[in-house]
Formats: sequence, C-alpha cells, structure tokens
Amino acid sequence: MAAKTISFPKGRGHLTHNNREFICNNVVPERTAWNRTYIQESLKDAYEKCFGQALRDYNAAQKRKDRQKDDYLKEIENSGNKEKPFYENIVQIGKKTDTSVVDENGALTEEAKAAIEVLERYARTFQERNPNLYLFNCVMHLDEATPHLHIDYIPVAHGYKNGMRTRNSLTKAFQQMGFAKAVSRKQNETVAWQKREREYLTELCREQGIEIEVLGIQRDNLSLPEYKADMREVEELEQQAVALDMQNEALERQNDDLAQRTSELCGQMQEMEAHNDELVLQAQKLTEQIEETEAKEKAAKEVLAKHDLRAETLKMISKEAAAETKNMKSAAVPMTNFFGGEEYVKVKKSDWNKLLDAFNRSVSRNHLLEKYEKKISSLEKKIAALTDQVEKLKRFVASKGLGEAFVEFVKSLAPKTMKQRLEEARLETDAHNRQREMPERGKIEKSKRWQQEM
Repeated sequence: MAAKTISFPKGRGHLTHNNREFICNNVVPERTAWNRTYIQESLKDAYEKCFGQALRDYNAAQKRKDRQKDDYLKEIENSGNKEKPFYENIVQIGKKTDTSVVDENGALTEEAKAAIEVLERYARTFQERNPNLYLFNCVMHLDEATPHLHIDYIPVAHGYKNGMRTRNSLTKAFQQMGFAKAVSRKQNETVAWQKREREYLTELCREQGIEIEVLGIQRDNLSLPEYKADMREVEELEQQAVALDMQNEALERQNDDLAQRTSELCGQMQEMEAHNDELVLQAQKLTEQIEETEAKEKAAKEVLAKHDLRAETLKMISKEAAAETKNMKSAAVPMTNFFGGEEYVKVKKSDWNKLLDAFNRSVSRNHLLEKYEKKISSLEKKIAALTDQVEKLKRFVASKGLGEAFVEFVKSLAPKTMKQRLEEARLETDAHNRQREMPERGKIEKSKRWQQEM
C-alpha cells in the first residue's frame, strides 16, 4: 500500500453543509445515507451547557441591569476581537487518487474501509483528549470523493477573575490543556496542538497498517519549483494564522484589562453609592430617634404641667379647708365631763356635718397629693433621661460627620416644586450618560494607542 498523507486543515464551519441540510454539487445524494453522525447538537444548546451557569453567576453579581449580558453567543458573534463562536477541523486520510470511497462497481474500497476505521477511532476519542474543546458536531462524509471528518468544537477556558468565570478562548483553552504559551510565530499553542493531533492520527494509521507520508520527503510528483511555491504558500498561510492568533490573544488581554478596570470602577461606584445610602439611612434613623425622643419629652412635659396645675389647685383648696376648719373650731363650745376624764366640745348638728365633710375632703386630698408627688418625681426622672439621650444623639451625629447629611436629609423632606423635580431628573440623566460614555471613550483611546504602538 502506497504512503498516504494526513490532512488536518481548518474548516469554514458550515454546519448546514456538514449536516446535509443542503446538497452541494460534489455530493453523491445516493450515498448520503452512508454518512455517519457521532454527535449533533445545536450551537445554542452547546453554549448553554458550556457557559450558561457562568452567565447566570455573572448576571447575579451585577447590581445594575444595564451591566448584565442577555446572550453570550450573540456577544461572541458580534465581537470585535475576531473571536469565533466555534472552530472546525477537517480530518482526512489520503486523497481521492489513493483513497477513493467507492470502486467502479460502487462498493467501498479497501483503502476507504481502512481510513474509515482510523477516522472512527479519532472521532470517538477526540473529547477525551481535548477536555477544553467541547465537541458539539461531528460527522463523517462518505458521499464525496474521499472519507473525511468534520470536527466542530467550542473552546472553553475557565478561571477568569473578572467578568464571566468561563469564556470562549481558543488560546487559553489550549494553555489549560497543557500547551505552552507562544514564543514565536511558528511556536504557539495552535501549532503545538495540531502537531500532537497529527502524531495521534499517524499512530492510528500505523496500527491499521496505513503508511503515512512525511511531508517534505515525498512531493506527490510535483516539480521542484511547484513544490517550493506550494511550501512558500503554506508557510505564508501558517505565518498569517499565527499572526492572527497572536493579535487575537493581544486583543483578549486588552479586553481583559478593560473589563478589569471597568469592574474596578463599577465596584468603587457601588461602594460610594452604598456608603451614601448608609449615611442617609443613619441620618434617617437618627431623625426618627430624635423626633421620638422629643415627642416623649413633650408629652411628659404636658403631663407634668397638668400635674403641676392640679397640685397648685389642691394647695389652694387645702388652704381654704384650713380656714374653714379654723372657723369650725371657733364655733365649738367646750364642756366638762361630770365623771372626770377627757374634755368634750358641744357643736351644732349642722356644724358637725360640715366638719365631717371637711374631714373627708381633707383625707382624699392628702391621698391625691401623695399620688401626684410620686408621679411628678417619676416624670422628672424620665425627662432627665430623655434629655440625656437627645444630647448623646447630637454628639453621635457630630462625631460621625453626619451633620451635613442630616441637614440635607431634613431639607429633602420638604415638598419640592415641579421645577425642582424636573431639574433633578435632568441632572441625573446627564450624570448617567457621562458614566456610560467613560468606558466607551476609554476603549477607543486604548485601541488608538495600541494601533499606534503596532
């Protein structure tokens, strides 16, 4: 069996072509049923599996809705960093001249059967070898000239500190699978990964008894000038691909830096907003406490004033009662007891009844006076405690620097005119627009500086 080549180029990623949703001119429709599908998942479902939880975690951490992401797939599709939603490689063993799918009788050739066995093993082990490349579409085409695979995958990189924790990044996905960072155009993560995959395919071919041609030793009967021209073209394409990868990595770093700075600024703004909210809340609580204390003090003073009035009235009544008692004493006539002992007095019955009434009123007034005196003493203690609490609250406001915030808060309680409300709304809108323009201006200036440096 003649030596064969291994083809491992990047594909264009036409999923509708790969899945035969339309038929090209080079397809034999009668053999389309021979095709083999290993995995076929929609790109949207694949993105949900790869990045859905990371997107939800990111949105949950955002306090402002305008900073949330609605659709990560659309964000990648519209990205200005030349990111691709997914990548494709076409894997082929041999060419149509040495590995045709069918012979002149329309039956599978032996060469095709051997190539199919290798491609089958490669497809089934791809995900295990490449944990950071999520394989969502993989088919083998046998309805064209030569058996070949379409491998479609999404690069998944983890561990970002800012933004989404998991993202689409081919370079970082390769690095997290153990490939070293790029040191030159010919030594980068993509080249190293392609080399490893070719070596694995070569080993599978040898196990299947297929000899693999080492490029550069055999030239497929090309003339020397043709071969050199092809090699120069291949080298130029590889250099362009490496340059694009490096440019993409630089743009990713730039985007990460911008995202980090934006996140830091947002965090600072949120802290300032939280601090201001806390000051206003403290001022509001202090206002409520002061108002409550002042209300209690006012009520206590009113009660005390009422008791003072009653006490004064009782004193006047007691004075009048004492005068009446004196008059009653003068109306009493002393009498001597015939049997000796204590002296008696003789009073008129009407005077005696007056005396009893006065005595009853006097006893009642004494009890009331005692009660009011106790109540007055208790109220005086409460007033002293409330006064002390008000002084402490005032000292606390001064020590925390909340005086201005308290004054502003009290001012905000006053009713505002329609003109003032419209002016405040206009100022808030202008401030919000300036905040939104700042990150955009920063991106534009950063891009300009980067282009000048390049």
